[in-house]
Amino acid sequence: MANTDTPLMRQYLEVKSRIPDALLFFRLGDFYELFFEDARTAARELEITLTSRNKNDPDPTPMCGVPFHSAAGYINRLVASGHKVAICEQLENPAEKNGPEKGAETKSLVKRDIVRVVSPGTQLDPDALNAKAPNCTHAACSSAGGKILWATCDFTTGKFRFGSAADLESWLATLQSQGIAELLFPENDAGSKLLDEIRARAPRAFAQTVPEFYFDSEYAASRMREQFAAQSLAAVHPELSECVRPAGALVKYFQESQRAPRIPSVNRIEAWGCNGRMELDPATVRALELLPRREPGAGAAARDASLLTWIDRTKTAMGGRLLRDWILRPLTDVEKIDARLGEVASILEAGTEASGKNLLARLTQPLSEIYDLERLSSRISLGMAGARDLRATAGSILMARELCERLGSLELGSLLKGALDSKLVALSEETLRATVENPPLAVREGGMFARGFHADLDELIGLTTNGEAWLAEYEAAERKSTAINSLKVRFNRVFGYYIEITKANLASVPAHYVRKQTTVGGERFITEELKRFEEKILTAEKKRNDLEYALFREFCARFTAKAAAVSELARQVAHVDIIAGFAALASREGYVRPAIDDGTLLEIAHGRHPTVAAFMEGFVPNSIALGGSAGFFLITGPNMGGKSTVMRQTALITLLAQIGCFVPARSARIGVVDRIFTRIGASDNIAEGSSTFMVEMSEMSFILRNATARSLILLDEIGRGTSTFDGMSLAMALASDIAGRIGARTLFATHYHELTALADRYPRVSNHRMAVSVGEDRAGHAIVRFLYRLEPGAAERSYGILVARLAGLPEHVLKHAQQILETIEHTARDRNGSAHRETPQLDLFGNA
Repeated sequence: MANTDTPLMRQYLEVKSRIPDALLFFRLGDFYELFFEDARTAARELEITLTSRNKNDPDPTPMCGVPFHSAAGYINRLVASGHKVAICEQLENPAEKNGPEKGAETKSLVKRDIVRVVSPGTQLDPDALNAKAPNCTHAACSSAGGKILWATCDFTTGKFRFGSAADLESWLATLQSQGIAELLFPENDAGSKLLDEIRARAPRAFAQTVPEFYFDSEYAASRMREQFAAQSLAAVHPELSECVRPAGALVKYFQESQRAPRIPSVNRIEAWGCNGRMELDPATVRALELLPRREPGAGAAARDASLLTWIDRTKTAMGGRLLRDWILRPLTDVEKIDARLGEVASILEAGTEASGKNLLARLTQPLSEIYDLERLSSRISLGMAGARDLRATAGSILMARELCERLGSLELGSLLKGALDSKLVALSEETLRATVENPPLAVREGGMFARGFHADLDELIGLTTNGEAWLAEYEAAERKSTAINSLKVRFNRVFGYYIEITKANLASVPAHYVRKQTTVGGERFITEELKRFEEKILTAEKKRNDLEYALFREFCARFTAKAAAVSELARQVAHVDIIAGFAALASREGYVRPAIDDGTLLEIAHGRHPTVAAFMEGFVPNSIALGGSAGFFLITGPNMGGKSTVMRQTALITLLAQIGCFVPARSARIGVVDRIFTRIGASDNIAEGSSTFMVEMSEMSFILRNATARSLILLDEIGRGTSTFDGMSLAMALASDIAGRIGARTLFATHYHELTALADRYPRVSNHRMAVSVGEDRAGHAIVRFLYRLEPGAAERSYGILVARLAGLPEHVLKHAQQILETIEHTARDRNGSAHRETPQLDLFGNA
C-alpha cells in the first residue's frame, strides 16, 4: 500500500472520500495534483506524464499534475470525455499562514476544500460550451401514477422548466428538444430503472443517481422556496407542486456542486406544457434533419444539411439558442404566428434611412457587438467573471440601447425598450467609464480600473506606475544636493531601497544619511524620505490590488442584483436577432410570407426544399394542395424520383411558417398543424435488439396513438422490412386507419402499387406520382429520366431495374433481373386467370 501516513495525504484522502466519483484536482502551490487512480485516469486522458510521490518507497503513490493558471483547458478536456472534476483549493495563503520566521520543519498544513465540481451539466466555461446550443441538466423521477416527472435547468443561462410525461416514450421525446448535457435520477429502484433506460437508449449520455433525499417532496419544496425567496410553493409557480421533486433536486445538485446557496442566474421557472406549441418526436427531428448531426467544427458538409444551420442568420449566442428552441417547438397559435410574421415583414418594409442603409443592414452592426448576456450574467453572479466579462456585459447592454434606437417605432423596438432598465443602463455606463479598455485577465493583480474613478485608487496607481520616475527624480536631486555624481538609488529584495556611494565619495555623505550596509566598493545608506517611499511602494501594490478587487466585486454585486433585468433584456435581444435573421433569409433567398389560418388546408405553390434547393442547381419546385376532400396523398414512383424531397419540403415549409419565418415558395397558405409525424428512411437499434422493421412498427404505433385530424403525417415505404405480403398488408391497414379513423393530412409514399386501390374506398385518398420519362440510350437500353414533378395519378411501375442501370449495375445482372421480373409478372397474371395453372420454378440464381 502506498504511504498515506502524512498530514498532507490524510487531508487529501479525507477530501477525496467526500466525492469518490470525481477526479480531484488538489491544489498544491502553483499546481493541481492528482493521486492514485485519479492520476492514472487523468494522465491517460490528458496524455501527460504519470509520476509518483515518494519514489523510493516500496509502493510509491501515483501522481500527475497541471499548472493552476492553465488548468481550465485540462478540466474542459476531462469533462468533455465524460468525467466529473472536483476542484480543491487552498483556503489560506501559505506565506501568510506560516510566515518567513517558520522553518520547513514547523510549517503547518493550510486549509483546503472543494470549491466547485465541474460536470457536463455544470460546465460554465464559455470556451467549453457551444455558444448557440443549450447546456441543460435534467432531473427526473417516477410518480405513483406511472408518470415521469421532470425538470430541466440550463445553469449557464438560468432557463428553468418543468413538466410531466404520461409514459417513457413521451418523456424521451421531450428530452430530444432540450439540449440535455447531464441527467439526474434518485438513488432508488425507480430511479435506477430510468438510469438503465437512458444508458440503453443513449450509452454516451452523462447520467447518474444522486441521494434520494434530493427528490424528497418536502425537502425539494424547501429548496425551491429558498431559490425564489418565496413564502409558498404556489408563489414560485402555481403548477409546480406535482413536479417539485425533480425541480428541487436540481437546485440541491447545483448548491452541492458549486458550493453556492442558490442558482444565481435563475429568476423564474416555466411550465413546459404544449399549449400553443407543437412538440416534435425524435424520429421527426431526425428525419427532417432539423438539427446538425455534429457539433460546430466537425466540417461544413456535416452541418449544411440541417434546417437550423441553413436558416440561422442570428448574430448573438442568445438568438442562436432561442432559434433552436423555436424550431423544436413551433407555435400552433395563429395570432402568435402571424405576429412573428408581421415583425419580419416590418423589418423588410422599413424604408431607407438618411445613412443610405435599409433597416436590416442597420441592425447588423449592433447585433454583432452584443455578447452572450445570459451566460455572462451567470458567470458574474457566480463569481467566475473577469473584468473583461464585466465590460462585455456593460457594452452589450448599451449596444442593446443602440439597437432599440435603430428599431425606432416598430413594435420590436417598443418591446426591447420596455426591457431596458434605466438603472441597468446607468450602471453599464459607469462600468465602462471606471474600467480600462483592455483589462488584464486576472482580477487579483490590479490594472482593471482607470484613473479618475476613485481618489484613493488614483494615489495607489500613481505610486505603482510612477515609482521609477520618482526614484529617478530623487536620484537626480540627491546627486545635485550632495555633488556626488556617482550616487545611485537601487533596490534588492533583501535590503529594500538604498543609496549607494563609493568609497571615494564617503566624505561627502550628508549627516542625515543613515548607514545601512557596507560593501566592498563603498557604503549603502537610507534616508527618512527614501524610507517613507519604500514603505509606500512596497505596500501600495498590494493595497492597489486589494482595492481594485473590492471595487470589482462591488460592480459584480450590482450587476448580480440586476440579473433579472439582464435576463429579460437578453430574451428580447434574442427575439429581435431571430426576426432580423428571418428577414435577412427572406431578402436573400426570395422567401415569401405565408398566410396562416385555423383551417385544415395546406396550399403551397412552387414550394422548394430549404436546404436541397439552396445547394442544387436546377431544383424543380412542386405545388401541393393537401387537406379537405383531398387530405391523403398516396404517392408512387421510382426511387430517386423525388418522393421524399417533396414530402420533407412540405413538412419543412409548414414548420418554417409556424415558427414565424417566411417560406421558400411562390405562395403558401398553411392551416396550422398540431404535430408533424414522420417515418422516412431506415434505421435500427441494435443495442436494444430492435431491427429496422421493429423500429418502423414502434414508430408507427407512436404515430397512430398520438396523431389527430390536425396533424401532418409523412410516411415513406412502410412495410418494406418484412415479406412482401406481410408488408403490403400492414401498409394497407395502416393507410386505411389514418385515412378512415384519424383523418390527418398525410403524404404516403409507397412501392406497393396495390395500395392505389385505397382511392376507391376512401374519398380523402388521392393518387399522385413522381413524373418520369422513359427512353433509350445509344446502346438501345431503356433508361429512365426523373422529372422530380409531383402530378396526379398512379405510377404504372417502379422502374427499379432502370434505376439500377443508372447506379452502374453490370448489364448481365440487369438482364437476369429483367427475366426474373417478367417471369414473376407472368406468373401473377396466370394465377389471376387460372388458379389451376402450374407455376414455373424460378431460377433465381441462374446465369443470364
